[in-house]
Amino acid sequence: MNILNGKNILLGITGSIAAYKAADLTSKLKKQGCNIKIVMTKSSELFITETTLESLSGNKVISENSDSPTLTNFSHLDLAKWADIILIAPCTANFMNKLANGHGDDLLSTICLAFTKSIFIAPAMNPDMWNNKISQASIKKLREAEITIIGPNYGTHACGDVGYGKMINPDEIINQLINKNIYSDLSGKRILVTAGPTREPIDPVRYMSNYSSGKMGFAIALAAKQMGANVEIITGPVTLQKIQGIKTTCIETSYEMAESVLTKIIDKDIFISTAAIADYRPKDYSQTKYKKEMNNIKIEFERGIDILKKISTEFKNIFTVGFAAETDDLEKNTMEKLKNKDLDIIVGNIANHELGLGFESDYNKVIVYSKYNSIEIDTDKKINIAQKTMKFIANEYKKKLSLVKSNVK
Repeated sequence: MNILNGKNILLGITGSIAAYKAADLTSKLKKQGCNIKIVMTKSSELFITETTLESLSGNKVISENSDSPTLTNFSHLDLAKWADIILIAPCTANFMNKLANGHGDDLLSTICLAFTKSIFIAPAMNPDMWNNKISQASIKKLREAEITIIGPNYGTHACGDVGYGKMINPDEIINQLINKNIYSDLSGKRILVTAGPTREPIDPVRYMSNYSSGKMGFAIALAAKQMGANVEIITGPVTLQKIQGIKTTCIETSYEMAESVLTKIIDKDIFISTAAIADYRPKDYSQTKYKKEMNNIKIEFERGIDILKKISTEFKNIFTVGFAAETDDLEKNTMEKLKNKDLDIIVGNIANHELGLGFESDYNKVIVYSKYNSIEIDTDKKINIAQKTMKFIANEYKKKLSLVKSNVK
């Protein structure tokens, strides 16, 4: 899982000898989990074939060919709405100057004009063209328009000239995309995340648990880390690999979870409880196995510690986020928990193992509530839902900090 996973990236290719690098770039973006659509200018078709790019991207290449079945009168608008990111690599001097001055005389440039999100360009041109005063003026305009310029590199060009203008390599482009897509409001914040199920022992061979896989919690932890936070995770029994760079504590029971949370919460800024912690546990643990000869077994259960409510009640300075897995009346039950547990945010979803919803699945669908706002996130991969949820959390956390500061004044 990573910050680019599931992103829709429109890759624009313009007429530079560096167009061959677009093949490697496409392949590496696919490995990041991106959905790639490629738009080629007429001049780029002289340097690389559509067949190569279609094989690597898995999608039909979109070109200026008016006979193409992929084109409609509204293709520029449809593609602008589809894309999360536009990346133009290589970007020639001609296209760079066109983009800087708002010209829309071909498909790629009109898509850019209709696009409202992040545009990245990787310039590729002769050093004299890069240093030209008109090009430098265009670079200034692009930066003022918040278009990110990746590169270029210094080196020897195909023509033999030496200087800036070489297209940066695909790995560096991808690193820039990742860094620019990190949401920075949580940078340096200390976040504790709980994940997975707990197991409540009944006898030496049996326990009570639930279907939680920990996937949502691990996705939340990863998204928070990618947003610059210092993240620590406490997890119940799961089969997921630990996330590199995140300190992980493994527990089994709800009691162990409570102990671990209370030990680690002291220096945290945000607590996100995604774990499916058992509400009840057997009151009396049997030291020996219940025998099958016993026709009926009566086990008395007692209420465990409500960890989330304890944190929200006793640690008022910590921003608390809960998760509510419901089987019915999602909005009603979720809002009640937000109020009763005095949380800052709650994330609600319908969870039904039999229907393949939430539990164990790689997909989810959630509603995120704060005391003042809400967002609905439609069915998507859990990592994508985690990223959107963490952005919502970051915004609400920032608002709360601003409110606290204004009250202090």
